[in-house]
Amino acid sequence: MHPEIVVMELLAVADVPGKKLKAATVRDADRQYKIVTNAKNVLEEKVGKKIVVARPGAEVPGLDEPVKKANVGGVLSEGMLVDAKMLWGGSAGTAIFLDDDYEVGAAPPASKPRPKEATSEVAPAGEGLFAKKLTKEEKKAKAKADREARKARKAGGGGAAEAEAADDADDAATVDAAA
Repeated sequence: MHPEIVVMELLAVADVPGKKLKAATVRDADRQYKIVTNAKNVLEEKVGKKIVVARPGAEVPGLDEPVKKANVGGVLSEGMLVDAKMLWGGSAGTAIFLDDDYEVGAAPPASKPRPKEATSEVAPAGEGLFAKKLTKEEKKAKAKADREARKARKAGGGGAAEAEAADDADDAATVDAAA
């Protein structure tokens, strides 16, 4: 891989007036560059991410000449964003964004990196999607127990025995549902 193809940090993205182009400001370890691109995945939300750039003089696979500064859409472009097809033979037309653990100014990886494994927490069994569905009879019994419990509470707690009976009925419906 050519030494002028490096990992940079995306600092800013702005639309080029009147064109379907974007002006991306990027930086390597030494300085900032303005790159004009039509890559659809270069968005303001990605500012701060690592991106692969070919600086002027870079020999990019698939191009006949080395990259040079050029006026693109009325804006001076000081290089070009590199897509997967140029480096690894993947899809064309989208800029390569890398994980944060790649160093600014370093060479990009020789092969397409695998995405980091995502971790997620799983809800405990018996809750959410994995809860047992109630049968019609169980639903009716639970609804009846809930109504009786509400009536008992509305009546002002009409006695500890009634409240306990309502709680027992509510618990029984829950136990039946879990079985």
